[in-house]
Amino acid sequence: MMVFENIQFQLVDTPPISKDFVDSWMIDLLRRADMLMVVVDLHCGTLQQLDDSLAILQELRIYAEGSPVPDGLTKTPFFKKLLIVVNKMDTADDEEDFAVFLELSEITLPAIGLSASTGRNLPALPRKIYELSDIIRIYTKAPGSKSSDRGVPFVLPQQSTLENLAAKIHKDFAAHLKYAKVWGQGVHDGQMVHRDYVLHDGDVVEIHL
Repeated sequence: MMVFENIQFQLVDTPPISKDFVDSWMIDLLRRADMLMVVVDLHCGTLQQLDDSLAILQELRIYAEGSPVPDGLTKTPFFKKLLIVVNKMDTADDEEDFAVFLELSEITLPAIGLSASTGRNLPALPRKIYELSDIIRIYTKAPGSKSSDRGVPFVLPQQSTLENLAAKIHKDFAAHLKYAKVWGQGVHDGQMVHRDYVLHDGDVVEIHL
């Protein structure tokens, strides 16, 4: 589990994929994952590694979000958030090599350079994953309480509404929801909102049933 501030992401370290063989369990895992990190070596044919990896994913009908559906595809495609992780950026000189890779590859996918060995730029990875996940963290407080639970937030997709939050708290909450008071972005503290209100990251919500 990778910690980012007060939430966690589950990372699954898989065997390398190759043109020759990809195990069936791994294909299923890749298709079910919320995000895929394609890890390539900065010092060993980086461009070819990237091209080969993306080609293998396409053979498995896995494409980056926003990609067009290939002509003639008869089976269901799987669109995923893709993050390109360029490893072995161990030194300042390697940062220049990473910049050259970005220029030569003309990559439009999100990419980050780091070093798993030395830890260089490694702390930036959790934030990058969080930013690409398109999620928000929502805190709740009991009616009449002066403070909210700032421990573990409810995690929802961006553009989620108050009704979505209520349903995540308990299946009956959405049906009995009357209104809520919200402290956060775009509202006055304690402003009353209704079930179609779109929540923002860090909002504190007091639900009334």
